[in-house]
Amino acid sequence: MIEVSEKDWEILHKNFRISREELFPIFPYRANFEELKQLLLESKTDSVFNNRFNAILWRFPISMSDNEFMKLLQFFLVENWHHDHESIIRSFQDWFNQDKENIKYLMQAFSSLPEFYKYDEDLKYPYIRKIIYAIGAQPEPYNFDALETISQSEDEEIKALALHQIEKRKQLGRWEAQKHE
Repeated sequence: MIEVSEKDWEILHKNFRISREELFPIFPYRANFEELKQLLLESKTDSVFNNRFNAILWRFPISMSDNEFMKLLQFFLVENWHHDHESIIRSFQDWFNQDKENIKYLMQAFSSLPEFYKYDEDLKYPYIRKIIYAIGAQPEPYNFDALETISQSEDEEIKALALHQIEKRKQLGRWEAQKHE
């Protein structure tokens, strides 16, 4: 397991504007899947560490494949104790949109909103819209199946968001996936 010193955490935080790759020469750690997962899980129970969840997830230098990183994002998308769900969802729309398994996790995120989204409509509907867009970016026809399920919602705003995304995808396709080919 990786033990990161406070001095090294300071290096990570001071260099928040540079990429993971640029951190390699000045930050002496590289985490594999299990190590990064463990660091992220530790941030759940440690009040100082919890503030580091975002930095660990997106900036900590890693030695894993994109597929392994996607699996890590799938795992943490459905964990409701952190506040980085929107960034994870955006990554499923923009980058990790070639695996139909992502839909299962996005649907689970849709079905079990974190508490801070549930009761604030100013937060809830934009969050749900992001999930719906990320589902739309996933492989066909699985994305349409999930969107059809969501469109059966009794909530008229959610229903409208899903139906709009279905029509948009029928007209424009999966442009996010095309830009990475």
